[in-house]
Amino acid sequence: MKNLIYQVWAGELRPGCKHSSKLMKAYADKIGVDYRLDIDPNIASAVCDVPMYFEWLNPMLDDSFLEYDNVLVVDLDVFPTTNCRNIFEETYSDVGICTEPFQGKYRASTTIGSHISMTNDERWSKSVRKKYNIDLPRDSDGYLKVYNAGMVLFSNKGLQKCREKFEPFQKYIDYMRTQKLGRFYTVDQNYFHVMMCKHLDYTEMSNEWNCYIHYTRGPLGLTNPIHDGRGSDPQFVHVQLSGADFFSDKQLDLITNSPKECWNLK
Repeated sequence: MKNLIYQVWAGELRPGCKHSSKLMKAYADKIGVDYRLDIDPNIASAVCDVPMYFEWLNPMLDDSFLEYDNVLVVDLDVFPTTNCRNIFEETYSDVGICTEPFQGKYRASTTIGSHISMTNDERWSKSVRKKYNIDLPRDSDGYLKVYNAGMVLFSNKGLQKCREKFEPFQKYIDYMRTQKLGRFYTVDQNYFHVMMCKHLDYTEMSNEWNCYIHYTRGPLGLTNPIHDGRGSDPQFVHVQLSGADFFSDKQLDLITNSPKECWNLK
């Protein structure tokens, strides 16, 4: 098997991104896979009018990725834990991806970034059903599931399906702009969510492969100001705290591998 870990960035790498890249390269070496970091590749950006957002989907456009049996695309704010297992030994179908299980309740309680909310999630879902004729999946509480694009594992078969079946980025962007839901709903993560649900045999991987950590706004933040999505056996930690791209390596390592009380964050 020939496997690849892929990360991508636009502009100068921030300190936290450099640390993620360093750790992911070391992790790739440890498990015996290739590592690739692209800076300003402008591949996906050349086929849509939203710079950078879709660049993580370059494997859909760049034929050099097709030589791999599996491609892990991972954001530069994701960090492997000290004893991280080999993700390429996980079983999955066309793609492996993680949900964000906290988001349904969170978005029901407050509006994030001026327009991300349960109300707009539901409007987006109706827009998706109208155009793409699919009902998006929900969790056990009835909230729409959120699939995080910060860690996506593609099989070669899955990547080929993406290339063959997904509609062009710009076509989705243009349609969602007409729905007037706000920028978040028009770009990459929601695009992939829709296309994946319509066209792929996807696997919901253990959330230990994408444990996201972020500040909590609104009423839920009164009792839990930092959401720590790590479970009992975290593998990849997705540090989405404001300003974390400029945290020290030591601070990022603490967040990745230590209990929350050791972080010294407020």
